[in-house]
Amino acid sequence: MATTKKAATKNMTLLDLQGILGDRVRVTLDPNLTAEDREIENEQSYLVANLAKQMINNGDLILRTEKLAAQTKSLKESMAMKLITG
Repeated sequence: MATTKKAATKNMTLLDLQGILGDRVRVTLDPNLTAEDREIENEQSYLVANLAKQMINNGDLILRTEKLAAQTKSLKESMAMKLITG
């Protein structure tokens, strides 16, 4: 799928992810798919959904850590910030 290949070559944004998830929904709902093709597409959609959940969880972790860092000056030098910022 072209969208997935393009997204893999750069950092993916949540908007990119939204587009890919929308594409997966459209493919899954395609009435012209054979039972075998539908099974394959559903497996791929399941994998994409699991990756999307992890991306969203990672984003949530970053936002919560940055919020804490803004509220607590000592957190800026913490292991949590080093894990997030590198």
